[in-house]
Amino acid sequence: MTPKERKNKLSELSLNQASINHDWLKKCFLEELDWRLDKAPAEDYLEDDDYFENIYHCATFLFYIKDLPDIDLFYSAKRSGDMDLGVGFDWQFLFMDIPGKLIKYLITIDRKDIVDWIKSYQEDYEEEDMSDWFEFKCEYHDINKT
Repeated sequence: MTPKERKNKLSELSLNQASINHDWLKKCFLEELDWRLDKAPAEDYLEDDDYFENIYHCATFLFYIKDLPDIDLFYSAKRSGDMDLGVGFDWQFLFMDIPGKLIKYLITIDRKDIVDWIKSYQEDYEEEDMSDWFEFKCEYHDINKT
């Protein structure tokens, strides 16, 4: 799919449809990440500005699903080396569950790197109103909740 086709499909999905589209959303996320990382130098984004938010839009749906293995997708974006993703990909996406549960899961899959990252943001998580953050993401991307 092209970035435009992915944007169109994302804009048609509602939260109620997220779970049944989980496989596609993971694929979409990876395609968006690849698309971004292949766009060098950064000025090339300007010609495709309409699709710049696709990865964040997709991540909002994946966050809603809260499938812990998706943390690998989010962490790969956050740590990709792309400046925008490093700064702009909200750390909140990686907190798909309470830190204790996340850490236990990450230990079982031998991802100490993500455990360390989660621990470094744990205090921020405890101070964040995750419901307000998620509500803002849905409003920003005009995601229908029904």
